[in-house]
Amino acid sequence: MISIKKIMPKALAGLMSLTVLCSGIAVASYSAGAESAGVKASDTAAKKTEEKTPVKTGLSKTETVYVIAKADGTPKKVIVSNWIKNPNKEKKITDKTNLKNIENVKGDETYTINEDKTYEWDAQGNDIYYQGEGTTELPVGVSVSCTLDGKAVTPEQLAGKSGRVTMRFDYTNRKYETVKINGKNEKIYVPFVMLTGMLLDNEKFRNVEVTNGKVINDGNRTYVAGFAMPGMQESLGVDKKDFELPSYVEVSADATEFELATTLTVATNDIFGDTDTSKAEDKIDELEKAVSLGGAVCHYVGW
Repeated sequence: MISIKKIMPKALAGLMSLTVLCSGIAVASYSAGAESAGVKASDTAAKKTEEKTPVKTGLSKTETVYVIAKADGTPKKVIVSNWIKNPNKEKKITDKTNLKNIENVKGDETYTINEDKTYEWDAQGNDIYYQGEGTTELPVGVSVSCTLDGKAVTPEQLAGKSGRVTMRFDYTNRKYETVKINGKNEKIYVPFVMLTGMLLDNEKFRNVEVTNGKVINDGNRTYVAGFAMPGMQESLGVDKKDFELPSYVEVSADATEFELATTLTVATNDIFGDTDTSKAEDKIDELEKAVSLGGAVCHYVGW
């Protein structure tokens, strides 16, 4: 199993750059995980929690999904990190999960698997921190395509080449509910914000541009971040002629012997968690219901 400790330094570095870069962007917040009501929570950040833990227990669960991906965005490994909060010092905690190869990453607490496939942790009053390998479809997907001087190339073909490079990040929102609005069935997507960031060496890249984002150059390196909200245009029914909500990010630059170690994409809907939509119209009400699932997904794309 890949240790979260090994990849967290890169994640934190990327998230710090995203925080700085996005300070001038309309949506500028990040959460390393969103709380779900109830310890019998979802098996990934994608699945809505239906069961509620009794109020007396005070249990809650925070879940973050880390995706190690190929250069084109195809997932290679999915690691899920969970934190079960135990404020009332419960001795036993029952948790429902479909993760594989579950490992306690902080503490000596052990678990047994019940007949109904739930996990019973011998918590002894402690919080539980564990990680496992995800096997279900991710709530959002990332695909990466590249061009060199206007011609499509694969990441492998791009390595070491020089010219005007464009990297496009397309996001797929797979989580929606079909609801009836004014007698018509419409898809209401869970409102995810996608933040993609990278760090470019100025000896390799010049004249850097990004759509829906910001570029900061410190003289030696260029920090790039862009954001998108896939599915939001359709959910709100906003005509693109009036206002276009971004669904992809493009980064362009003049490259010399192209070389890029990694990019980081964070997908979260925790940004919308505290939004008061009680006075909004029908479609916003449906989005508010969808927000209840919580969660974050971090994509690490290796080149």
